[in-house]
Order: sequence, then C-alpha cells, then structure tokens
Amino acid sequence: PSRMKIAEDRVGDVTILRLSGRFELEEGDLIFRDRVNTLVAAGRVKIVLDFKNVSRIDSAGIGMLVSKYLTARKRGGTIKLLNLTRHSDHLIDITRLDTVFEIFDDEGAAVKSFDGAPS
Repeated sequence: PSRMKIAEDRVGDVTILRLSGRFELEEGDLIFRDRVNTLVAAGRVKIVLDFKNVSRIDSAGIGMLVSKYLTARKRGGTIKLLNLTRHSDHLIDITRLDTVFEIFDDEGAAVKSFDGAPS
C-alpha cells in the first residue's frame, strides 16, 4: 500500500496540501493530522486539500478530515477540498460532508475563495 505523502505549496496566506496515496486509518490520517496541527499552530489556517492523487480514503480519513476542519475553524480559518476523485467524492456525498466543505475543481478558484475572509 502506498503511504500517504503530503506536498505543500503556498499562495499568499493560503496553504495547499497535495495529498497522495492512501488516506486511511493510522497511516494517512496521522500524517495528515500532524501536518494540519503544525500549520494551524503557525497561524496558517486557510487550507486547501488537493485530493487528485489520493488512491483511497476510508472512514478514519473522513473522520480526521472533519476533526481538522474543526481545528482550523476554531482558529478562524477553514479547510476546502480540491480535485476530489470519484471514490472520495462518493464518500463525501454519502457522509453529507458536501454540506460542510466547500469543494472545488479549480485550484485558482479555491485559492480566490478565501479573499475577503478575515485572516
């Protein structure tokens, strides 16, 4: 199984985390948790998650996504989702998380959507 990897890009005060591999229990979700906690602690609370190269996500991954969304919200930021794959899109749908997360297919639009949000 391919371990989750996270590459980080920054566009102004927005952080884009490019996830790849498996976003699953113990493996991917802990790597993700630690990265988001580090960002939020540093005040980088405008986060876009790029799912284009995520091969699998399970309920633990979904749970961690929600948990870290709440972490960012508590600090005045938010997490938005980009490039959901058919698999992750289906899971987001059935868990009704499309009512929680803003979801984008276009990176520029995702980054721009933070404009005017208090930093």
